Amino acid sequence: MYYVNPVIKDFVRTNQPEGRGDYVRLDQNENPDGLPKWLFEEVMAKVTPELLAMYPEETAFTKKYAEFLGYEQDNVILTDGSVVAMGYVIKVFGEPHKKLVCVTPTFGMYKVYADMEQMQTVFVPYNKDFSFDIHRLLEQIDAKTSIVSLVNPNMPIGNVYDMEEIISVVEKARENNAMVIIDEAYYYFYDNSAIDLIKKYDNVIILRTFSKMLSLCGVRMGAVISSKENVRYIKNYRPHYTVNCLALLFGEAIIEHHDRLIKELKEKFNAGRDYLLERLMQENYSYIPTSGCFICITPQHKTAEFITEELEKRGILIFCGKGDSAGFLRVTIWDKKYMEQFMDALLEIDV
Repeated sequence: MYYVNPVIKDFVRTNQPEGRGDYVRLDQNENPDGLPKWLFEEVMAKVTPELLAMYPEETAFTKKYAEFLGYEQDNVILTDGSVVAMGYVIKVFGEPHKKLVCVTPTFGMYKVYADMEQMQTVFVPYNKDFSFDIHRLLEQIDAKTSIVSLVNPNMPIGNVYDMEEIISVVEKARENNAMVIIDEAYYYFYDNSAIDLIKKYDNVIILRTFSKMLSLCGVRMGAVISSKENVRYIKNYRPHYTVNCLALLFGEAIIEHHDRLIKELKEKFNAGRDYLLERLMQENYSYIPTSGCFICITPQHKTAEFITEELEKRGILIFCGKGDSAGFLRVTIWDKKYMEQFMDALLEIDV
């Protein structure tokens, strides 16, 4: 029998949903329309067979992106999506048999990566009303803690942590020689960042992605932003050529046209969000207030499972809450036209 890593051997992993292209996709926090056509066409005009035949060169864009953030090149390392970035961070800084402390529910890959490193994941739950008491998380940070994860805004609930709360976590973690991951995948929907904490604290790592507001799920690009020393450690582990040339081209165009692009995308998002919240209130649906591009809605008459299945029959995909978010409909918020389709279908089904 060939050797198989015993930690990996008995893992049970499920495939991500596929065959979604013909649906209205409100299930995975994507922008269904993608980037504006003007930016897409500008980038694609630069794609040649020669470009695709050459290994990608990321130094120029890394420098440009770091300067855009207000940092130096050595404070940033690019990754093929922030989900890979968090894996790198946990691999490099996660001490086996120590704790990863995070809230629940949150993005599920944190526990997966922690399990692979033989860490113990300690979940801190929300209150019954889905408010969060940061003191309960602080109580779990001790000498046995290796990493603390804060997704801000947190998915799927959509709450945020203010700077005072974040600093209290960072300082308690530093007292116990623990690293803090501040996952800002949904930063653009909230516009408050903890990125400047890396100037003062050497145990802070910021994660960003180009997948959510920046609408590049398909080309895969994320970033780790931290002290130069922390970035160097991650660079020691990360393979070469993990960020592809298309991602780099789109990244450069996004930075070059950043203000115009964000204005256009936010106008569509805000219009869709405002419409959805107003319609939910008009129809007496309860929901958890959110600072992300997603919302958890409580059905009125039918179960979340039934509604999710019926929506799929009508060509609309949403996420049916599971585990600590069971019973909720988690819906991606985007352009008003999609919010209208969702609400019209929901009212037909949930009777």
